[in-house]
Amino acid sequence: MPDKEKILENYVEPDITIEYIFVEKADKQEKPINADQGYLMGFFNLFITGTFKNDNLKDFKAMLLNELNYSVKTYDHFKSERINLGDYKFGIVDNDRNVTEFNEMDEAFFQALLASLRNLMIVGKNFDIEKFKLHEIFNLWFDKYTNRV
Repeated sequence: MPDKEKILENYVEPDITIEYIFVEKADKQEKPINADQGYLMGFFNLFITGTFKNDNLKDFKAMLLNELNYSVKTYDHFKSERINLGDYKFGIVDNDRNVTEFNEMDEAFFQALLASLRNLMIVGKNFDIEKFKLHEIFNLWFDKYTNRV
């Protein structure tokens, strides 16, 4: 059996895929994306297989922090060296490009995320989501990466 067939045989469809845009925090937003704000597109899969579950807020936060801290150290367009989730607001994007904002990643946020089966966008607290929704980066991300049906 070829490797591809073996992989597909064991493939588990994820219960939720989270696509995100990370926008580095800035003291002031002068335009939708400016020199103080880097961005990154990526994804996480939260899924349940067997007896192991990674569908809780604590594990999700740990995964997200690991990914973001790796990213800001790896890519030279970020000015931050370490991420503190308390510095950000969080938005869940639905299929109609509506964004529900949360000021903290708490249980209410996590339950809304699991219920949405859609996407997560992370932006700096001084970042205007409505203006960014008009930007080409958001539109590219939404058109290419979101879980639209």
